[in-house]
Order: sequence, then structure tokens, then C-alpha cells
Amino acid sequence: MIDHINFISLFSPYIIDSFKNDDDFLVVLLIMGAIFFAIVVIIGVVLCLLFILFLIGLITAGILSTSVLIGIQQKSISKGFKTFFLGVSMVGCTIVAIIFFWFVNSVKEWWDTNISIFIGVFCGILVGYILGLLMFVALKKIISLLQTKYQTIRSISKS
Repeated sequence: MIDHINFISLFSPYIIDSFKNDDDFLVVLLIMGAIFFAIVVIIGVVLCLLFILFLIGLITAGILSTSVLIGIQQKSISKGFKTFFLGVSMVGCTIVAIIFFWFVNSVKEWWDTNISIFIGVFCGILVGYILGLLMFVALKKIISLLQTKYQTIRSISKS
């Protein structure tokens, strides 16, 4: 027993007293926890953004492949472009309408959240269909206008 006490008294300056250093340990632990939390949040945000980009890519590929297949099956480039414009505008307007109706509902609290999302989907599809048709008709008119101008310029330059 005496040898044990002599051993402790001999090395006592080197033994760390945990009660005296509690404040430093808690600060270091808090900093390490904050750094770990920040890294986890950054990784989570990056993973969510990658998932959203992946979904956008899948939706875009679906719209493109559908419009190409309809154009090939109907043997009409015009119908393929019409399908493309309708698909893009319906998806885009649906996303915007869902966000808009959800935001208005969260401010005004008119309906249940599910009802506001359903109304946003319905309005987005309806407005997207109308907008897609308008964009297709406008592009068709612009292309015909450019074709006539190109043909008149070409006929003037030949003569």
C-alpha cells in the first residue's frame, strides 16, 4: 500500500485532474458538436440538391422522349414540339401553382394544406395546358413569319 502511495505522489504532477479542466472540456466538446452538426447539415443539403437535380433530369428526359416518340409515331415534327411545349409548361406551372397556393394558404389559412396542394395541382395543369398551347401557336407564327422573310430575301438576292 505504501508503494502505491509513493507511486501516486511521485507522478502526481503528470496526472490530469478532470475536475479542474471541466470548463475547457465542455467548450471543446461544444465546438466539436457544432462542427459535426455543420458538416452533417452541409452534406444533407448537398444530397437533397443532388436528389432534386436527379428528379428534374428524369422529368426532362421523360418529356423529351415522349415528345420525340409522339413526333415519330405521328410522323409530324409539329405534334412532337406541341407535346414538348405542353409537357414543359404543365410541369412548370404545376410546380409554381403548388408553391403559390401552399404559400397563400399558409398566410391566409383558408383551407387544409392538402386541399391547397390539390387546388395548386389542378390550376397548374389547367394553366400549363393553356400556356403550352399559346407558346406553341406563337412559335408556329414566328417560324412562319421567319420563313416568309427568308424566302423573300432569298428571292430578292437571286434576281
